[in-house]
Amino acid sequence: MMRAGLLARWKVSPLQFLILLQLSEGQKYGYEMMKIIRDEFEGVWELKTGTFYPALRRMEARGFVETNLRDNTEFYSLTGKGISLLENMGERFQLEYKFAAKYFNTILKWIPTTLKYKVLGIFQTLSIENLDVFSNLPLFFDDTMEKEHKLEIVRDVRNILNKHLNVVEKLYQEISDGGEP
Repeated sequence: MMRAGLLARWKVSPLQFLILLQLSEGQKYGYEMMKIIRDEFEGVWELKTGTFYPALRRMEARGFVETNLRDNTEFYSLTGKGISLLENMGERFQLEYKFAAKYFNTILKWIPTTLKYKVLGIFQTLSIENLDVFSNLPLFFDDTMEKEHKLEIVRDVRNILNKHLNVVEKLYQEISDGGEP
């Protein structure tokens, strides 16, 4: 049986999750959050006020977000329930990531030959645009993380990437030498 996605478990939309993440940094007003999300997704998704504010209001109605009026501006912040929701989602992230990886690996294994060139082109485009987990690694590091812990993570990632690079190099060499991969 296929499991429901991370966000579906708590009936939180992807947009609502982005709002929760914004508010985890502290109190913000609506337009400020909307602008940040628009900037992050520029060229891919144009977030509309008619989508953003109803999502924010639904989270408020469910008790994840609260509103404070200051100088005629509504500022939003997480409630205890919203903080708890984010913490629970964080605990499940690894499981969801593993599920997604297995899902896409299965698709790649079963994909018809007629679609393989198209998928390879997509991978090439994604690689050129640096859409991968590892290039975003610096976003996880901050001053609160110990140097040794950072080094351990970077060392593990380097080993993983070297392993993958060795597979690519071997494949490249086999094809260059006229053999079949």
